[in-house]
Amino acid sequence: MIASSQPFSCFGRAQAMYSDPADCTMFYECVDGHPVYHRSCALTGTVFDQGDQICDWPANVPPPCGTEPVPVTTEAPPPPPFTCDDKPAGTYPDVTNCRKYWECVPGHPPYNRPCALEELVYNPDTGICDWPRDVVGPCGEQRKRTLNVTDENSGTDENSGTDENSGTDENSGTDENSGTDENNGTDENSAGEETGFSCEGRADGLYSDPEDCAMYYECVASHPVYHRPCANHGTVFDEADQICDWPANVAPPCGTEGIFTCGGKAPGSYTDPNDCAKFYQCVVEHPDPFHFDCPAGGLVFDPEKKICEWPWTVAQPCGYKTD
Repeated sequence: MIASSQPFSCFGRAQAMYSDPADCTMFYECVDGHPVYHRSCALTGTVFDQGDQICDWPANVPPPCGTEPVPVTTEAPPPPPFTCDDKPAGTYPDVTNCRKYWECVPGHPPYNRPCALEELVYNPDTGICDWPRDVVGPCGEQRKRTLNVTDENSGTDENSGTDENSGTDENSGTDENSGTDENNGTDENSAGEETGFSCEGRADGLYSDPEDCAMYYECVASHPVYHRPCANHGTVFDEADQICDWPANVAPPCGTEGIFTCGGKAPGSYTDPNDCAKFYQCVVEHPDPFHFDCPAGGLVFDPEKKICEWPWTVAQPCGYKTD
């Protein structure tokens, strides 16, 4: 490579490592409050990859320092429509959206479901929505490629005298184990025999697990009982809507929908949403609300005055005050 006529400077640059334009096996490191570090790749034969911030084999590094093929910039054709044909029951990644996944149920069209949290992405290795840092592949942050050799130099910096440790982790923290679940979270192994649940006499569909709100059973004609977990962490199964959802959106006993709580509320009195002649009172250091009746005779709770009043003095929906 052609040497630059200007010396390298970290002025105006972010803290990071930068290619040496004169030598592909060398790189510069910029650290606030420190001089410019000029380092060499520890492994003989590797070159610096500024994109991945590591030294790697030339075949894995794009030009000019490497020989990795440059991706063609032509627009790729759209992926074919997802279908469950020839696929076993289970969950599958949505290749067009990392925050969604497909669920295949025999005898049903594919279900395209979102991860409950916007921060989560679908993990095809475990069959659930997970944090990007724990996911390998295009939707995650883990690197799968590592140098497949032993570093006999033990990270020795041949540049000498310049911070030999350099604080650079060239393995990039890759977790190769990843806990792969080849069943995509689907347990087809005689779930009914183990739990006592039976699909006999039941229509095809999804049913709550009375022992675990985060699990559900699936009944499909001529198939064994499927025992599945909710894909999104923290969700519970809603049998009425046939989906896993947040507890606040699910009726008891698995959810809290429709149940008044004092969580996040200031001390005071609050209307009972199910009965205008009743009200709740939240008190400091008491997590559960107190439930009171308005005095008999037709009084309703006024949320503005925080007292029980005659209906004609209270606005809708509990009263019929017009002004």
